[in-house]
Amino acid sequence: MSAVEIAAGARGGALRGAIYVLAAGLSWSFTGIFLRLAPHFDPWQFLAWRSFGTACAIVIVARVGGHGPLARRLFALGRVGAIVTLAFAVASITFIISMKTTTVANALFLSSCAPLFAAILGYLALGEKLSLWQTASIALGLSGLLIIVSGGLGAGSLIGNVCAIVTALGFASASVAMRRGHVRDFSPAIFGYGLVACTFSALVCLREGVSLVSPLADVMAALAGGLLPMGLGFACFLRGAPRVPAAAQTVLAQTETIFGPVWVWLA
Repeated sequence: MSAVEIAAGARGGALRGAIYVLAAGLSWSFTGIFLRLAPHFDPWQFLAWRSFGTACAIVIVARVGGHGPLARRLFALGRVGAIVTLAFAVASITFIISMKTTTVANALFLSSCAPLFAAILGYLALGEKLSLWQTASIALGLSGLLIIVSGGLGAGSLIGNVCAIVTALGFASASVAMRRGHVRDFSPAIFGYGLVACTFSALVCLREGVSLVSPLADVMAALAGGLLPMGLGFACFLRGAPRVPAAAQTVLAQTETIFGPVWVWLA
């Protein structure tokens, strides 16, 4: 195979990867509809069942694909798998905290800064090059984050703002880890993320004396939110992420933020 054919194949793989990541963000953007279908659930109840639904979706995909036990494959991923699992779990949990403790605008804006952190982590961990314009954009973005977070001191929303930034950092860390690892199948890590986020959210609900099993209609809506948009989204993301630079992954996945409000408004 010639060098030209290799380069063409790499470009084609990157394009397919980008399409998969775009599709992942688009699938995740439908979560808001399922959230509206569970009006009696607080965010922790919804996250518990949605995370459980995501784990179930990965189990179904693994069974259909004839793969081995997910728990054993998760341990086989080693340190990289642990980073992906915990990074996604932290991102989900801190996003809920930020939505409860700061303004919705701040939570959405700050958590959508994942591309900024992915570019920095990609440069530090993977050696992905940054142009002069990218470096200047990162410096400008960090300055803006500092202004917003410092403004939360007087408004009493510092914790929420910081949690939103941790959300972005968690998603960026998972993206970089998936690029660094030589393993192509990170579905066991998504299964682990679902279990961790579900367990944490359920413990919060129990601590606050909130029921996890009623109303039944809300349970089914949250569970479906994990099985359908989250499960399909992660299936696409796992196929595309290893082919796309870390910063580009997080940019492409922003279709979730763009289209999420549109679907809720239409519905």
